[in-house]
Amino acid sequence: MAAAKSAQRKRDLLEATTRIIGERGLAAVSVRAIAEQADVSAGSVLYHFESIDQLVEAAVQGTIAEFIDSRRRLSEGYRDPVARLRATIEAGIPAHISADLRILYEASAVVREQAKFRLGMTLLLERQVGLYATIIEVGAASGVFRPRMDVTTIAENLVALEDAYDLYLLDPENWQRERYLQNTYRFAELALDCDLGSEDA
Repeated sequence: MAAAKSAQRKRDLLEATTRIIGERGLAAVSVRAIAEQADVSAGSVLYHFESIDQLVEAAVQGTIAEFIDSRRRLSEGYRDPVARLRATIEAGIPAHISADLRILYEASAVVREQAKFRLGMTLLLERQVGLYATIIEVGAASGVFRPRMDVTTIAENLVALEDAYDLYLLDPENWQRERYLQNTYRFAELALDCDLGSEDA
């Protein structure tokens, strides 16, 4: 009973920390802020985690894992390689900044100074590239895609386009999602010798 209670309290603290980072950024995280968000005492926060750094790291790593899994689940929901690729690109260039994406922005911004986030961010990049590579390989095997360059190179470029265009989300007045989607579709069409239904196809 005590173990289950402790595990639940840890989950509550992780959720509270994740919420704070997603809504207010890493700079807003403190023992007091977490305690208020989770409705517990400040002492309870450090009772369940060795340090606030450990708690923040666990929250960010959990967000990264969930982000990767959600992208994979979305992709697996489509059998047709073209529909799967389009859906994955659209998810990678979203209409709005989600709480998860804000947390990833926060972690990537400090990864040079805070080594604890490096492994997670590296894993995120590798999994995103791997997801695109798998989609391309399946499509190529069925004859839908005809890669004109190395599959990994195409996948890396698609992830790079996602990351670059997502920065525009930080400036809503300069956000032109449809244009960015079309640009990315067009690159994929050229690289894969296929038709994704871009306006220029």
